[in-house]
Amino acid sequence: MTAISGQPTRPEIWGFLAALLAANYMLLTGRVCEPLVFLPDRFLDGEWWRTLTFPFVHVSGYHLLLDAGAFLFLYRGLLEPSVRRRLLYVVAAAAGSLGASWIASPLTGGLCGLSGIAHGLMAVSALEMMQTEDRTLRSTSLACFWIVVLKSMFEGISGHIAFDFLHFGSVGDAVAISHAGGILGGLVSFVSFKQTGI
Repeated sequence: MTAISGQPTRPEIWGFLAALLAANYMLLTGRVCEPLVFLPDRFLDGEWWRTLTFPFVHVSGYHLLLDAGAFLFLYRGLLEPSVRRRLLYVVAAAAGSLGASWIASPLTGGLCGLSGIAHGLMAVSALEMMQTEDRTLRSTSLACFWIVVLKSMFEGISGHIAFDFLHFGSVGDAVAISHAGGILGGLVSFVSFKQTGI
């Protein structure tokens, strides 16, 4: 099935939208859906589902709009035709984001949001577009790749997300290393697919 524009449809986006709505309905009452946020102590007590739900939970409408907008835009733009591979990119970026955050931070406030995954998808998208014959697109993609990688490295080292002063506290206490972890997860999955042909 293809869309009118000629690009393949992404029916799984409806699943992402449903998960985002379910995980953020409490924002209408000014609360965060805490049972879905990743909290290490709760996870270790057996609440395993938090590893699956944390990306969909957000702390404010602004946080939701920012993260979900970037994630859906980047996911929709992936060139990979296989639904399975696209979903594995998301899973790998989520795992990288969570793993890096848990290793580097006590996560006392928990972890939630799609920004780590979106950073991973940005790196994957740039790598995909570097495969094109168009020299200008290849150069632009290379520049985008290095911008997102260097930005995430800066965030990981400094412990602060870039441009955090523009968010006015509307994204909670951001876990800066989550972006670098998402990129690492995205890169590992992209390279694995290229090498193994899976």
